[in-house]
Amino acid sequence: MVTVALIQSDIRPHDVEANLRHYEDLLKDKIKEPVDLMVFPEMFNCGFSGNFGQHAESMEGGNVTFLQKIAQRYNCDVIATLPVQDGEKIVNRLIWMSPDGIRGWYDKKHLFLGSEQKTCTPGDKRTIVESLGQRWLPLICYDVRFPVWSRNAFHEGQFLYDCLIYTANFPEPREQVLLKLAAARAIENQAYVLVVNRIGYDGEGHAHAGGTAVLSSQGEILCQAAFNQEEVLQYSLDFDVLRQLRSSFPVAKQWDEYGCMR
Repeated sequence: MVTVALIQSDIRPHDVEANLRHYEDLLKDKIKEPVDLMVFPEMFNCGFSGNFGQHAESMEGGNVTFLQKIAQRYNCDVIATLPVQDGEKIVNRLIWMSPDGIRGWYDKKHLFLGSEQKTCTPGDKRTIVESLGQRWLPLICYDVRFPVWSRNAFHEGQFLYDCLIYTANFPEPREQVLLKLAAARAIENQAYVLVVNRIGYDGEGHAHAGGTAVLSSQGEILCQAAFNQEEVLQYSLDFDVLRQLRSSFPVAKQWDEYGCMR
């Protein structure tokens, strides 16, 4: 079993210090039992706006340091995305942090229309993280609309990943679309899916209502946060159940090959 804590929070535009303080208070209030993996929404520190790039820092900056502090305090892995200055470019980078340091990162490939495309450089490769006894594919928001990029694989009796994670800033009018797409990704890839979305208004005036959820490999919503409320959604993933489903319905053996996804 792997216990996850999905952080459905409001994010104040541009107020990084206030957001980090708020996370500390929220976690102190809500986390009462040990968790293994904590997931924050996309752009957890500053949210989206027309000029969110001003908050881009290096990997040695205070926001990354904050993630390790949280990982150490709660003795768990932590996932968050934030704008990172990587040489001459800015990327929307998902960081997988453990108490001992960074396990891996992923730069968002599918940048959304508008300020993100204007500000960020897209990534070009996926990252599989092996942690907590499982294999994970962490992706970001708009990536959910691109099934080949989310594609699992099955080779020599082993799946490429066991759980797919989407950190998101999906606006309120499209939040049901997010959950429907996530369900499709779960079914076609025979994997758990975690969706972590924010609430509140971003710096461009777009409303968000959350809908953070855990989905089974058959697309069922196992647990879901209330809409328009800050919440730390906690759930224990049973990977024995996943293995039983994969064994009883071995569709993976007939999956088409996608060379770019190896």
